[in-house]
Amino acid sequence: LVLALAINLQNRFYAMGCGASAPVKPLDSAVVPDSPKAIKVYQNQTKLVGSSADLQLVLERPLVDTETALFDVIQNLVMDYRCRLQAPDTFHFIEQSLVGVTLGNCIFVGHVKTDLDSIGGALGAAALFGGTAARSEDGLNGEIAFALEFAELDAPQHFDALPGGGDVDPTTGRYKQVCLVDHNEEKQMTPKLRDCSDRRERIVGLIDHHAVSEAFCTEKSLFVDVRPWGSMSTIVAHTFLREAIPIPKSIARILLCAILSDTLDLRSVTTTQADKLMVGVLAILGEVKSAQEIHDLASNMFRAKTQWILNQGIREMVRGDQKDFTASGWRLGIAVLEVTYPDEVLLKVDEIARELRELKIDKGQGDPDKELNFAFCFIVDVTQQKSDLVLCSIADFELARVAFPDGKLKAETADAQNLQHGGALVMQVGNLVSRKSQFAPALLKALNAGFTLSHLEENSMAQMISELSAGQIEDLVQSVLSGPPDPVQNT
Repeated sequence: LVLALAINLQNRFYAMGCGASAPVKPLDSAVVPDSPKAIKVYQNQTKLVGSSADLQLVLERPLVDTETALFDVIQNLVMDYRCRLQAPDTFHFIEQSLVGVTLGNCIFVGHVKTDLDSIGGALGAAALFGGTAARSEDGLNGEIAFALEFAELDAPQHFDALPGGGDVDPTTGRYKQVCLVDHNEEKQMTPKLRDCSDRRERIVGLIDHHAVSEAFCTEKSLFVDVRPWGSMSTIVAHTFLREAIPIPKSIARILLCAILSDTLDLRSVTTTQADKLMVGVLAILGEVKSAQEIHDLASNMFRAKTQWILNQGIREMVRGDQKDFTASGWRLGIAVLEVTYPDEVLLKVDEIARELRELKIDKGQGDPDKELNFAFCFIVDVTQQKSDLVLCSIADFELARVAFPDGKLKAETADAQNLQHGGALVMQVGNLVSRKSQFAPALLKALNAGFTLSHLEENSMAQMISELSAGQIEDLVQSVLSGPPDPVQNT
């Protein structure tokens, strides 16, 4: 079997133009579960690439033009994938036999503060490995609801409602094993799993695209697939192709939506070539017929999310997609609102600032030493790929001006009396859109570099708000130097 696999792999490399000398004559077809048809497709029909350099060249091109070489590569990949579905070769036989059984019958569950990637990834992974998808929270945002309707899928059940999920299975008296998707930090786990005494034994898999937490550990070795790609769903789609497992149209569509969501329609700085490639493949398998339809789908998803956000109360707007971080003894929270019409959200910045102040206190759960030192809310314009930062205190402003030295206060919100009366300042931070790759790293870098709070000097303030009038600058500086704002009463 090992010899058969080696022969098969060498033939595959030869067929893809990857430098092998000549194809090796395979063993008798009755012995080797090989696929000459798939190899013939590589040699005579698809001509995927001539070399790895050629592949890199076409991957550097955008997907927006359906006439580009990248789109041709995607079509050829799909053709080859469909051929291999008809006659899986030795490689896929072994891959499925050894890997597939590891996660069979698991519960695949994403993180709290549920987003589309954690739902789409759970559904896709469950279909891929033969398990059960679960969600970690009851409420799902408008983007998720739109994507599920587009894919004609029902939302997965809540983790707690599944037998063996939140509680032991009454028929077996045991908990079910779990594969985490799109997260690995303890604080992001669904509560009943996080608090389960058998958690480290139950977790047998991790599929993620985030950095692995220092605290993440299990009782036994586990299946891990962590890749530096823009979406966890890209990893799932890639595995479907690698193992030659059929992707149902509904699963192709939900994975497509999840990748578009996490990469902001392939425009986020976190987007990789793998994301672009999988979007094209999934679009074909999901019967999304053109690049324009892909972008229209993303726009409709973002619009649905924006409308959902606007229909929520301010509390949910701030806390719905919010994560906490620590650095050098400081504690900060970062909330993100991804919208297509930021002006409608910017009308509510004073209310957002008041909620950020309450968030700082609430995070302490009655212990002032555990309250957040800083709380930020970034309003991301997914259409223009730029962001505004809502600041709720002078302390937040001091950190923001260090973390984002090119940021400028918006003139219409830069009245310092806003902070004195519980309002907000708004800083334009330019073409930054990603919490994972841009917002959090910049803030954490500033804190780890020895940041300290101090009174603001007039000249530093003037640099930040050079577009303001002299009178506005004077008012702002005077109010800052007069002391901290009055405490805001919880209502």
